[in-house]
Amino acid sequence: MLVGELDMTMRFDGKVAIVTGAGRGLGREQALLLARCGASVVVNDLGVAINGAFPSSDPAQEVVDLIRSEGGKAIANFSDVSTNEGVRNLVADAVKAFGGVDILVGNAGITMHGTAPENLVPEVFDKYLDLMVSGLGLLVAAAWPYLKASRAGRIVLTSSSGGIFGLQANPYYCAAKGGVIGLLRSLTLDGEAFGIKVNALCPLGSTRLFAGFTTDEEFNRWFDDRARPEYVAPMVGYLSHADCEPTGRAFLVGLGHVSEIFFGLTQGWNSRGHTIEDIRDHFAEIADRTGYVVPTSSMTATGSIIKDAPVRKG
Repeated sequence: MLVGELDMTMRFDGKVAIVTGAGRGLGREQALLLARCGASVVVNDLGVAINGAFPSSDPAQEVVDLIRSEGGKAIANFSDVSTNEGVRNLVADAVKAFGGVDILVGNAGITMHGTAPENLVPEVFDKYLDLMVSGLGLLVAAAWPYLKASRAGRIVLTSSSGGIFGLQANPYYCAAKGGVIGLLRSLTLDGEAFGIKVNALCPLGSTRLFAGFTTDEEFNRWFDDRARPEYVAPMVGYLSHADCEPTGRAFLVGLGHVSEIFFGLTQGWNSRGHTIEDIRDHFAEIADRTGYVVPTSSMTATGSIIKDAPVRKG
């Protein structure tokens, strides 16, 4: 179902949304959908190539012009969201233009295909982590007071199936996107007292970032048709809505499909004073997924293995 064909009963009138990386691809469709459903949208995009070079104001401004031509409310922002100054300027622009922040969609990202482990260098790691982990966290920090004031703040972080399940020859990207999941889990716990819901999206869409993964022309044509960015946007809309109750969750979304990704803990094996050989001999039991549990925090995970500990006295 295309954005223009959606039944827009779940609206965002009176809500203010920031969408980073919204000049093209997935972020563009997310910004358009939120605006078409009544939100005032801050369209942030540095307008760079997929490796972070050659900035341009054109992509963000073109999205804003389209939203306004349809009667919506939007402003463009060209801040670099990998920096603390940039994210604070972004939030300040949202507050100045629309009075606050209710929805934060962190979509900005970069990628570079085909990096072997022996070729990893610190400056490139910094570039990825600055944008997709620390910059994202700093953006949340800048917006947090306004999300708290909203009492229905919604945060949608963009991770990747590569950051969870792995992607060959993409260690920079996978490390950064995996870090997003750690950020998700921590923010979820911190947001509970304030009605802030935090979820993550692992999107699959035909965008510039996907280009180059394969040279199979037949597959690329099929993928371009089936994996349109607008097919991902409705999930962002749901997770951004005040009626959305799930929090702390991650979802694989694309090609008309939505499923949840979760982390489970096996029942495991218990012993005191075990040896290396004991681990070897009981490994099948350790890894048996029968009766696994899904912890909601580090405390519930560790609690599941110390539940039989003696009660401390005094």
